[in-house]
Amino acid sequence: MPVNVPAVTDVTRTRRLIELLWRHERPQPVRPGPRPRVTVDMVVTAAIARADADGLDSVTIRQIAADIGVRPMTLYSHVPDKEALVTLMIDQCLVDMPPSAAPSPDRRDVLSAVIDGNYRWYLAHPWLIEAHTEQPPPGPGVIGKYERELAVIIPLGLSDVTTDAVLTFVLDYARAAAADTIRSRRAEQTNEQWWEAVGPVLTEMLDPSRFPLAHRIGSAAGARIGGAYDAEHSYRFGVPRILDAVDTLINGEFPDQVE
Repeated sequence: MPVNVPAVTDVTRTRRLIELLWRHERPQPVRPGPRPRVTVDMVVTAAIARADADGLDSVTIRQIAADIGVRPMTLYSHVPDKEALVTLMIDQCLVDMPPSAAPSPDRRDVLSAVIDGNYRWYLAHPWLIEAHTEQPPPGPGVIGKYERELAVIIPLGLSDVTTDAVLTFVLDYARAAAADTIRSRRAEQTNEQWWEAVGPVLTEMLDPSRFPLAHRIGSAAGARIGGAYDAEHSYRFGVPRILDAVDTLINGEFPDQVE
């Protein structure tokens, strides 16, 4: 379920959402009276826990209010609606994300750490795949993560535009691979169980002379990974190939520009 930042034409709503995203970066006025029983942080934390446990569809204002132990109307005084809540959840998850890469003279080690850090973070919070949008929340989590990961790419010596494109390239791979692994883990059967059921029947029905390549290569690959497909094996195979592509760009075999 893609979650978009509200249209910029809705100035009041957009300003309110951005103020919520940056609530810890600017001093908040001290209000008289007792401390509030519920805070934005409490709502966001409860919503992330609910999404981690039961998926993004389980996150509703009514459900999060019940998790906290308040009436739904109480939450509306802190977050305007579910769309805003999910936007806050995404940004907070990225605030909480540990840095992927430590400084290293080996650029492949650093880039590999960025890819793997993102891949593992998606696996820890699968709902982030559902919430992905091309219009990310303009909050400190998103921007801080972008800043940290750009700092890893900058030493490659590419132009600013290509630096951004390389980062997008490796992050897109991590997200796509994580989505594949998440789908595989949610399947009713494991690949091994599926192959145990399908393999003997397919062997009986398939004519190797008609499909010689499929038979030869499929048999070799299936024996190696224990089934027709293994998402994590595919991810591990792909990471060095992604790094090879970046190496090719850095070594000047492709022009340092994005058309």
